[in-house]
Amino acid sequence: MKVLVAMDEFNGIISSYQANRYVEEAVASQIERADIVQVPLFNGRHELMDSVFLWQSGTKYRIMTHDADMNKVEAVYGITDNDVTVIEGNLFLKGTKPINQRTSYGLGELIVDALENHAKHIIISLGGIDSFDGGAGMLQALGMKFYDDEANEVDVTEGTRVLKYIRKIDASGLHPQLKDVRLQLMSDFDSKLYGKESEIIQLHEQLGLERNDAAEIDNLIWYLSEIFKSEMKLALGPIAKGGAGGGIAAVLHALYDAEIMTSHELVDQITHLESLIAQADLVIFGEGVSEEDRLLETTTIRIAELATKHHKPSIAICATDDKFDLFESMGVTSMFNTFIQMPKYFTDFKMGIQIRHYAVQAIKLLKTDFDSTK
Repeated sequence: MKVLVAMDEFNGIISSYQANRYVEEAVASQIERADIVQVPLFNGRHELMDSVFLWQSGTKYRIMTHDADMNKVEAVYGITDNDVTVIEGNLFLKGTKPINQRTSYGLGELIVDALENHAKHIIISLGGIDSFDGGAGMLQALGMKFYDDEANEVDVTEGTRVLKYIRKIDASGLHPQLKDVRLQLMSDFDSKLYGKESEIIQLHEQLGLERNDAAEIDNLIWYLSEIFKSEMKLALGPIAKGGAGGGIAAVLHALYDAEIMTSHELVDQITHLESLIAQADLVIFGEGVSEEDRLLETTTIRIAELATKHHKPSIAICATDDKFDLFESMGVTSMFNTFIQMPKYFTDFKMGIQIRHYAVQAIKLLKTDFDSTK
């Protein structure tokens, strides 16, 4: 019996890999000679690197780069054996300075190192990073120069606050190899570069910002986009999901036609998820992603769609009841919620035991032959 196990992370309590292992134990305890396939999942904020390297072999590289506060930190990126470079921004681009002083410069440094390693296809996860500079710092690391009205160079590693001094940009020094690279950017948060739907405006309360302070940063990013429009004839504002990574998505899409994708689209691409579900006899999946995070469609919804499409019995184990009605309407065979409301503190071991318990009970029910009771 082929069993597909595809658990997403549970609100930072337990990783996709750990959750999959607990479900695997449950399946093995209930189904003899089960052929279990684990699909490591990821979302826009967690586990891209680990999940890809559980699925594919490759090499990881460690380099010194800068975090969002321009402190030196060690960062890791990977290149798979089929030449896909994986960069997870939230692993190193963090900061504690005021938001208008943070920069995306370190991401540009990492991209340059990957290009020196002959990268041809780069996937970058933009969720959970701490810079909101419209990608200016990243572009400076990649070779772009910014000038004020007296032709003095503006050092945009000082953050969004210095964008107001820019009058001219020079893109002639951008790394020449980047134009030949396939770029894919992952984000599960729907935002525009600026305006009421921008990332900074939507998240200002979570970031501890007053709305006026968020609006000031938003206006500066709008100003930067106007410079791009006048200097390079590029319109950044209308780009769908262009606000991802504080605006990194918009500039890379405009300059290099980068694809801006959701995590479930990338999971499909990397794992050939539909083919795996079509071959499975049973699908067990779930997540602990809260609706309050306002993420776009998660991979679990895609799994539910595919399980129904291919008429596969499926079990969903989730942290809360956010998606209970949705999964039921989609035809999922059975659903279990580990909590009514996600607790603030919970250990990964306890979470794993609960996931395993629900998986065992669900499989026991599926194994029951009700005809034998007649």
